[in-house]
Amino acid sequence: MAAFLAPGLAAQPAVRVIDLGHPLSASAPTWSGEPAYDRTRVGEVDKDGYTTGRFSADEHVGTHLDAPAHFGGTWTVDRIPVERLVRPAVRIDVSASVSANEDYQVTVEDLLAFERNHGRIPAGALVLVATGWDARWPSPRYMNARNGVKHFPGLSAEAAKFLAEIRDVAGIGIDTPSIDYGPSSTFEAHQASQRRNVYHIENAARLTTLPPTGFTVVVAPINLEGGSGGPARVFALLER
Repeated sequence: MAAFLAPGLAAQPAVRVIDLGHPLSASAPTWSGEPAYDRTRVGEVDKDGYTTGRFSADEHVGTHLDAPAHFGGTWTVDRIPVERLVRPAVRIDVSASVSANEDYQVTVEDLLAFERNHGRIPAGALVLVATGWDARWPSPRYMNARNGVKHFPGLSAEAAKFLAEIRDVAGIGIDTPSIDYGPSSTFEAHQASQRRNVYHIENAARLTTLPPTGFTVVVAPINLEGGSGGPARVFALLER
């Protein structure tokens, strides 16, 4: 966590900034199990007078954004309207359910229960699903594969469709490898939401530290022309 007070805003309340991502590194868990990120130093201060490097990475590695075009939507990363990347957000905590079932799928009833306690999910919001799974990062228990099947929580297709079509949200974020649960092979939740131009944030971190409502999230993906996704910095802004 960090705090700042912008210059000239001494009379305004300070803002707390929470980093909702993991640093991108070669140890980041990947779907294939092979490294999907590499950085090589090509300039050194002692030798060249400056430090620089070259990196390569998959579009969907580390804390990243899935552009809607990833599963049938019309927007690639560079075409997502920037105002949709700075959004009021809500946090739905299902960590208790996940502790009893590693393959837990968020249901429509989970969403309605949240609304009964905290009010209707606003249109255009970013919905963050906190499972607590990020505590496993970056160990093999994060992908949690057994006999060729991954096991981690996600959203049901019905819940993703409800958020996309009924609540008209801008995005869905989660602290697991995918908004679909691990055993899924057809990515039903992706299909149900991305065709409605809902973007996803995956491999998020520290979502369980957020309040249910009353904060803003800034999503800053690498701006890849034509990209189906890209590594992203993601921040929550909370009033103190």
